[in-house]
Amino acid sequence: MPTYPYSSSEPVNTDISQSSTSSTSSKNTAISEQNILVKPWIPPSTYAFPILDQNKKRKLKFQHQWFNSYNWLVYSELKNGVFCKFCLVFATTGGVGQQKLGALTNKAFTNWKNAKEKFNEHASFDYHNMSVTKAEGFLSIYSNKTPSIITALDNDRDKLIPIIECILLCGYQEIPLRGSFDFGPINFKNSTHNEGNFRAILKYKAKDCEFLKSHLESDTRSKYLSPQIQNEIITICGDILIKKLVDKVNESKCFSVMADETTDVSVSEQLTICVRYLSVTGSNIEINEDFLKFYEISSLTGKDLASSILNGLNSCGLDCDFLYGQGYDGAANMAGQFKGAQTIIRSKHPKALYVHCAAHSLNLAVSSAFINNGDWEPKVKTLKRLCMTRWVQRYDAINDFIELFPCVTTALSNISEWNDSSSTDANIMLKAIDSEFLVSLQVIKVLFSVALPLCKQLQRKNIDLKEMVNLASTSMTVLENLRKNVENEFKKMFKEAQRMAEIVGIEISTKRIINRQKNRSNYLSSNNSLSPEDYFRVSICIPFIESFISQINERFLVHQNIFKGFQCLFDDTNSKDIKDFESLVSFYIPEVDTVTTNCELQIWKQKLKGLVTNKNEMLPSNALDAIRCCDPIIFPNIFMLLNILCCLPVSTSTPERSFSSLKRIKTYLRNSMKEDRLNGLVLLSYYRNVVITPDEVLNEMAKKPRKIDLVL
Repeated sequence: MPTYPYSSSEPVNTDISQSSTSSTSSKNTAISEQNILVKPWIPPSTYAFPILDQNKKRKLKFQHQWFNSYNWLVYSELKNGVFCKFCLVFATTGGVGQQKLGALTNKAFTNWKNAKEKFNEHASFDYHNMSVTKAEGFLSIYSNKTPSIITALDNDRDKLIPIIECILLCGYQEIPLRGSFDFGPINFKNSTHNEGNFRAILKYKAKDCEFLKSHLESDTRSKYLSPQIQNEIITICGDILIKKLVDKVNESKCFSVMADETTDVSVSEQLTICVRYLSVTGSNIEINEDFLKFYEISSLTGKDLASSILNGLNSCGLDCDFLYGQGYDGAANMAGQFKGAQTIIRSKHPKALYVHCAAHSLNLAVSSAFINNGDWEPKVKTLKRLCMTRWVQRYDAINDFIELFPCVTTALSNISEWNDSSSTDANIMLKAIDSEFLVSLQVIKVLFSVALPLCKQLQRKNIDLKEMVNLASTSMTVLENLRKNVENEFKKMFKEAQRMAEIVGIEISTKRIINRQKNRSNYLSSNNSLSPEDYFRVSICIPFIESFISQINERFLVHQNIFKGFQCLFDDTNSKDIKDFESLVSFYIPEVDTVTTNCELQIWKQKLKGLVTNKNEMLPSNALDAIRCCDPIIFPNIFMLLNILCCLPVSTSTPERSFSSLKRIKTYLRNSMKEDRLNGLVLLSYYRNVVITPDEVLNEMAKKPRKIDLVL
């Protein structure tokens, strides 16, 4: 709109047709709108209105008296016609049958023959009446009869602050917000209905806040308590947290994605997406593994999983050009060499190496149970279930079983005497506790206790491939020594098995042996007799140890092959693995330069020698220690390679930890929760140490388009 001069004098003859007739542009001032509405140019009574068509016999023209009959009319000299001043400013849509606006609004009216009929018809239109209402509200603000828009928005801000704080509290503490009757005004008297935790906390907070109480008790419509507002605030909180995380990941310019899948309480398939990256804050360098979001999927094929992972990363704002690693379990749809998700992602991002979860590898290499030595003075009172994902908890479960073994056998004996179907199951379990079972239990106890430290270490976030390979090699050495001294070690296992046999009242003995045996072990000595100790050592202990060693070798071989090229970075001598290092450098071109990297490597080795010789320090034991003493300015290529090594995932423990949050938040009573609300609440719970202020939430709300007419 044009800028109309505004003063107490008579209106200046600035033609109304020069204004924008479609909407109130934000580029123009409120003063110009007020002039159009209050002080438009009105021709004097002596003004000679032109006759538009000289050929007409009647020679019709505009009548000045129409200004008195229709106070919304304004005349345009340029167009020789009239407009409705209210619709000119405020009407945007709403013609007859939602047609485009025409005469009196977007163009001048000049049909003087039917003028009064058209004026009366226009005055009856809904969009005209709405424009009049808007004009009255607009003018009342600028005549100081009502608070300004800024003041009104400030008041709304004060109302929103405690509401946002309440939602943040519920999110941090994993408290459900909704209730059976969480709509309408809040009742501060005794209510028989469950209004939900959110409204209950607000009522409690309002006891000490008169402003909040008056707002909640008022009859105004905009209380900001509806589920839609809750969802918007929760989603904004999640977006703020994601942005803070993604900014750190993109700043590191190197990350790996980790993903796993589970079924939630509503039987929906949820794909959890996490990232592993290196964060540098001043002199502090850390490896971070952060949860990003849950992504609901409908298909578990490798192609669809790969698309979901990439779409999830892109929706969070991550730059996939910095994707250097993938970490999943060993399922075919994830790890397949032809149609697995990792293969499809590598076809788009070739540098994204796939690393099989080392914790899954260890779990597959061993049996489905961890046990440990137990003595009879039980420290626990109940048995635990075997967890499908947390291997350390499996150790606890079987350790408790060993410790409570006398109680278990007594309970089974009592149940077997019951007069129902449970007695049959209990009797079968009692009979299954035979010599072979007890000896196997003791063998597994010793062997799995060797793997337990490695299992615990694989759950750490800051472990890298070098440290993992070293720990696996140490465990292998212990197992090989156990195999060499199997006779002495098995004597201890056999004694423990005999002690447990006494509890159930049996004697350790061998099964019947014949010359030809197909379905179980059939070990014969020269005189066709073996003692029970010798028999079980040969038939159970030795095969299990050798199988365990073979499985670990096989399953950890892939990790050793990935680490081969990086080995030179931790050796201060002229390593024989220089060819593997050259292959590694060529793989990461152009991120690293071949010529300068070889020169940097020689200087880096001299630096490592200096650490050992001059400072009496040890060589870096892992990538994190190495990168802390690597100056990115002096060794940019070495720093990049160490950064990649730090980011390559070792296990998928972090994705599986997020399943715990999912189970706590999306419960049986909250099973209809949508994805945006779910991710917002999970992020608030997962990152409760990350501070979000209500002002941050308000600023993000202000950026979103609002379906609120501020003029009203």
